[in-house]
Formats: sequence, structure tokens, C-alpha cells
Amino acid sequence: MGVNAVGIDLCAQVAYAAGFRNNPLVTAVAVAMAESSCNPSAVGSNGPTAGCPNGSLDRGLWQINNCYHPTVNDTCAYTAQCNANAAYNISSGGSNWQPWSTYNNGAYASYLSAAQAAVARLGGGNPPVGVTGTILANPSLNIRTGPGTTYGIAGSVNYGATVNIACYTFGEYVSGGYWPSSTWDRITNPATGVTGYVADTWVNTTYDVKTMVGRC
Repeated sequence: MGVNAVGIDLCAQVAYAAGFRNNPLVTAVAVAMAESSCNPSAVGSNGPTAGCPNGSLDRGLWQINNCYHPTVNDTCAYTAQCNANAAYNISSGGSNWQPWSTYNNGAYASYLSAAQAAVARLGGGNPPVGVTGTILANPSLNIRTGPGTTYGIAGSVNYGATVNIACYTFGEYVSGGYWPSSTWDRITNPATGVTGYVADTWVNTTYDVKTMVGRC
């Protein structure tokens, strides 16, 4: 799935690739419109606040704050997909929007209709699922919150299950499996709805996943 769109359609694409689904996906797009007008270069300056005595900057599509979220560097914050991934993690997969002032004050609500239309445009009314893969780890494979075994476990998926792959990234090198590499796939387990990362070496796809989906 490309990210060549602009404005609200860009937000819809990268939010979907980050893992947002259903109502949280629509909310995510609406929040981004309220925060930045879906401009990946947007920046807002804040004066001193609690914990940030020197002021701070809100950056990119979802205006990720550089003081409260210092692990999100500027390169990530001003890159559309990386910003969306950060928003997904900060919002706990779209279940907690309290960190965003435009959600708390209701400003995002005026963009909900436009956000719904943008989500519908992702796939003629049904957002695409990227590509599918089959789990080869027996009896099951842990789904991690990041691309490595040091990240937390978000859930698991059983051997032989079919999962949806939204994008790929690079992380910890995994020497086991069928195709040892540092490639990790961002997947959704349709059976449980759990989204996260799994080592690509344990996922069977028709072709090299890097030729089938974009980078996260």
C-alpha cells in the first residue's frame, strides 16, 4: 500500500498501515486533521508545561510532542508512516486519545465525516488488508509490540494460521526459522484482532514480503 497520497488520504493510508482499524481508524484520521491538517511537516510550539520547563514542540501528522515522547526523534516525527506508528503506540492502538488536546476539546469531531470518507476510499469502502501470510512456527508465534524479542508480547498466533501483513521493518536478527534475517512483519491476527510484529522468518508469503508491502 503506497503513501503517495496527500492530506486526509495520506493520514488514512498511514494510519491503516500502522494498525488502526474500524472506528479507531476513523478517529485517528479525524484527530490528525484537527492536529495538523494532515500536513507531515506541521510543527507547533509550546511554552513551559509540567515536566517540560523549557517548552516543547508538537511535530508531524499527529503532533507528537518532543518532550513527552523523546524517543520519537525528529526524523521519525516528520515521516508520515513513522509518525502514525508512534500515534498508534501512544494511543494504545486507538483506545486512548487523552494525550491529544483536539480529542479532549472535541475539535476532532468536525472532521469525522471527512475521515470516514477517506477511510472508505482506502479500498472502495473496505480498507485493504495488505497481503496475507501463513505462520510456520509450531505450536505458536508470539506477536511483539516492536521488532524484536525484547519487546512486550501483545498476543500470539497459532501454527498454520493466516495473518494480514500491513508492512515490514527491520529489527532484531533472528537466526532460526526458514529465512534467517532482521526483517519483521507488522501483522494482524484476524482471529483475535491483535496487531504487532513477528519475525518474517516464521511467516510464509508468496514472494519476499519486502516486494509485496511497504516499509512501516
